[in-house]
Amino acid sequence: MHPDITTTNTDVPTLEQRQRLLAHHVRMVARRLSHALFTFGSQGGLGKTRTILKTLEEEGVDPVLLNSHVTPLALYGTLFQHRIDDVLFFDDVDSILGSMAHLGLLRSALWGSPRVVTYGSSQLPKDLPPRFEFTSRCIFSANVIPGRNDAFKAVLSRCDIFELSATNEEVLELMRTVAANGFRGLTSEDCESLIDFLAENSEDRELSMRLLGPSLKKYQYARHEGIDWRPLVRTQLQTLGRKQQQPKKRLDARGRDFRMLQEALECHPQSVGEQKSYWCQKTGKSRASFFRCLARYRQET
Repeated sequence: MHPDITTTNTDVPTLEQRQRLLAHHVRMVARRLSHALFTFGSQGGLGKTRTILKTLEEEGVDPVLLNSHVTPLALYGTLFQHRIDDVLFFDDVDSILGSMAHLGLLRSALWGSPRVVTYGSSQLPKDLPPRFEFTSRCIFSANVIPGRNDAFKAVLSRCDIFELSATNEEVLELMRTVAANGFRGLTSEDCESLIDFLAENSEDRELSMRLLGPSLKKYQYARHEGIDWRPLVRTQLQTLGRKQQQPKKRLDARGRDFRMLQEALECHPQSVGEQKSYWCQKTGKSRASFFRCLARYRQET
């Protein structure tokens, strides 16, 4: 992990809390308290793009979006066109993070007083100057941090850095929250059955919130056709990437929930209501999550 990235202790924030923390970083860019933010996370569907765009909208900022291939010259032109007090959002543009030409431009745009960007080439159009001052801000969203790239490290050192990642347990918990009121004719119990199935069949897979909607639609289709929905959903699970082994793992969500539950039982041995209040306050999770955790705890102890 990059040394500038803050590590967490055993009291790991929930995924929703980390999304809110990302929003605070975005607000700092929107309010000119920071001129660059780099957020990353290999899992898709955790809300990086949605959180960034929603927060910018709340701040009254209409960002300049770059989310496809861009040549160095085109990037230079974009930086020049939006050089004064704009916010440029580079969404999933991992390809430019390994290009020395792109990184050189970004490095100049993000550092210096003033920040001056230059481009020396005979291909430079007549309407573009060979140098200009850049006062806008940049937000980058990527899947991974490229390794062994000093030019990228120079860009990264000029940014605030935020990692948005989640365990499978945290993704499943968010799925349960999203589907708590049912989905297009499916009851909350139907959704809970589906999410339990995802949990039971994804131990070696990296779950994403992007899995929930398509899985619920497969459930709907199967019910309409009078067939079993499980094979349809299982085939989708098989397309997910396998979990990457990390050298250091945070305390897993279930272990953390059990630890908080043990504390709740010890502090309030006679009152389930007080146990629930204690556990929900410590974990930031819902009443329904407490009773699910309690049921699992009783089964396993």
